[in-house]
Amino acid sequence: MQILNNLKIVDLTHPLNSNVPTWNGSCGFSLESKSEPDHMFRVHQVKMHAGIGTHMDAPCHRIKGGASISEIPLEHLIVPICLIDVSEKAGADYEVSLQDIEEYEKKHGLILKNSLVIAYTGWNRFWQNPSAYRNVDPSGHMQFPALSAHAAEFLLKRNIAGIGIDTLSPDCADPTFPVHRTLLAAGKYIIENIADCSEITPKGSYAIAFPMRIEEGTESPVRIAGLVPIHSNL
Repeated sequence: MQILNNLKIVDLTHPLNSNVPTWNGSCGFSLESKSEPDHMFRVHQVKMHAGIGTHMDAPCHRIKGGASISEIPLEHLIVPICLIDVSEKAGADYEVSLQDIEEYEKKHGLILKNSLVIAYTGWNRFWQNPSAYRNVDPSGHMQFPALSAHAAEFLLKRNIAGIGIDTLSPDCADPTFPVHRTLLAAGKYIIENIADCSEITPKGSYAIAFPMRIEEGTESPVRIAGLVPIHSNL
């Protein structure tokens, strides 16, 4: 397609299998063969939780009466990416801060309206090791990079479409899930467990993020691709 001639397509989606990391540690994903080719077609049955792998949280995941997965407008799913790269400094207890966003805007300009803001922490490097990805401490709490509540509140002022992060959640330390509450209450979506973003430019790239169109769905696996300009000075 001519429209893609000047773009590199980057898959930001982790493949699903029975060993992928999950919030509660129990994957729940199975792919069962129901029919083999000698019965004309090979048919699979998939069993899984809705919020598994690279997936999207809809507003109704946290907010009663909020939009479901099927109600998220397409124009919010094909959007510019604003990538905040903290991968060189993000440890297990790191929270992407308001200061990180301010530094981004000084260098790259304001966060774009109706954009997907991705917090690139580099934590995706542990995806193949679920115990390291979940990183449970001796007290039983997970530790991984997240997003601060103040940063989430500020992003609403930029009228973004949603946020993404390469960890299990933008909330980690606070059990009240303030980032989910803030963003989903405002009608925004959240994409968790994004794959390697190292090829995505800070600004100038686009995301195509399509969840399954599940009526009344609170979450859904999503196939997300980054469209990166081949010639970019950003």
